Amino acid sequence: MSNRSVRNRGLGGAARDRYPLGPMGREQLEPQELVERETLEPGGSRRLTTRVAVTAAVLAVLASISSLQAERTAAESILQKNEAVLWQSRASDEWAYRQAKSIKLHLQELTPGGLPDADTRHDIAASEERARAAEERRDEANRQAAERFEQHHRFAVGTSLLQIAIVLETIAVVLDRGGLWYGGLLIGAAGTLALSNGFLGFF
Repeated sequence: MSNRSVRNRGLGGAARDRYPLGPMGREQLEPQELVERETLEPGGSRRLTTRVAVTAAVLAVLASISSLQAERTAAESILQKNEAVLWQSRASDEWAYRQAKSIKLHLQELTPGGLPDADTRHDIAASEERARAAEERRDEANRQAAERFEQHHRFAVGTSLLQIAIVLETIAVVLDRGGLWYGGLLIGAAGTLALSNGFLGFF
């Protein structure tokens, strides 16, 4: 007696309708069993896909933050440079005004019977003081512009590294290579360090 006959006798009519005999194919599995089988068979690939998805999402958020900070610091650097140009212009105007007043005072002193003009001397001193103050503001604006540009550079490096890491993660899931995922993690860690350096200025 064949095994099939034995199974026919052991199963009732309802059971035979639910569990048809013959080779166990995909069409004869319950939906839950089919999902479990598909989940268990490519386990490594599914785990890699999950890891890559989570890692890429985190890297994308960090890259977005780094990109926004790079743009912000670049804009601030340009604004500070414009401020420095403005203060330099004011300082130049004050020095020119002082020079004109000094020439006028000198000509008055050379004139026979000319007396020193106290108001002119006061204007010269005040103009010189304003010119030096404008130069100090100019130097401060230049210093802040340089600092913002260096900060922009650090954020730009972080953005580039994070984007490279995201590309490696994408290639890892396409080629199903766990090594590329680890490589993306390492570059992503370097990009995160560069992002932190942009805020804190370690190096």
